[in-house]
Amino acid sequence: MVETPHLGMEHQTINAYGNDYRKAETGYDWLLQHEFAHEWFGNQLTNTDWDDFWLHEGFATYMQPLYLQWLRGDMEYFAALMKMRSVLMLKHPVVAGRPMLEKDVSDASRGPGNDVYYKGALMLHTLRGLIGDDAFFHSIRELVYGTDDPRPGQFRPRQASTDDFVAIVSRVTGKDYRWFFDAYLRTVKLPALLAERDGGTLHLRWQVEGDRPFPMPVQVRIGRRVVEVPMAGGQGAVAIAADESYTLDPHSKVLRDLPYMAEFQQDQAERARAAAEAAKAAAKAATGSAATEKR
Repeated sequence: MVETPHLGMEHQTINAYGNDYRKAETGYDWLLQHEFAHEWFGNQLTNTDWDDFWLHEGFATYMQPLYLQWLRGDMEYFAALMKMRSVLMLKHPVVAGRPMLEKDVSDASRGPGNDVYYKGALMLHTLRGLIGDDAFFHSIRELVYGTDDPRPGQFRPRQASTDDFVAIVSRVTGKDYRWFFDAYLRTVKLPALLAERDGGTLHLRWQVEGDRPFPMPVQVRIGRRVVEVPMAGGQGAVAIAADESYTLDPHSKVLRDLPYMAEFQQDQAERARAAAEAAKAAAKAATGSAATEKR
């Protein structure tokens, strides 16, 4: 590690670092952990094109809450994921499907920007819940090392694309999961889970950009019981009594559209604009006052 005037950047065998050893609420420096993760996701495994940059940043970012879950348990894991969820930009797809330059990806006005970090990480959390830990970590080892049983001296640095990872997941699980990656990486909007009560039935339906297929199973808490709804064809139903309430996805397994999150982000943006305008007005008034006193 070498100290630098900029925040940080991964480099093979020597990371640039400029965070002044600040401890986060986790009790350690998150930046050191993130850059260290790039020794696997970025250095051992390198994307074939900038359009696959989430293979670096999405995985490295997911390693942060994943480590917290191992170290301290579920509360800090989900707290870290919630913080990521609150800053999603959702202006451009993470994977455009064409060759990209670094500036095309990092510039949020024309590319995914920070979504390669946070949307990528939250998507991996969802994938893990969908296919289970065994298949999830098996797939990651094959992506990074080219084998599920890596041993020193028996693997080389690799290059891979999004399609390579999709193929690995589908082969390891024995199922075609292109629909999953298409919905999260190749579209902008997050899948929305719509619910409607009709008598003694709760009807559920996924709404996905471009009407893409999305047979994502989802859990629903009905009263005190949790029911797994298969959602074949993107739709499902579950019985519910008149006096029962329900909670969609009670264990937060699925990355989906949350209207209240968009309202929060809009409120934050409006308050920031108002504060900036107030500061500008105050500075202008102070300048005018100083000029008057000088005269």
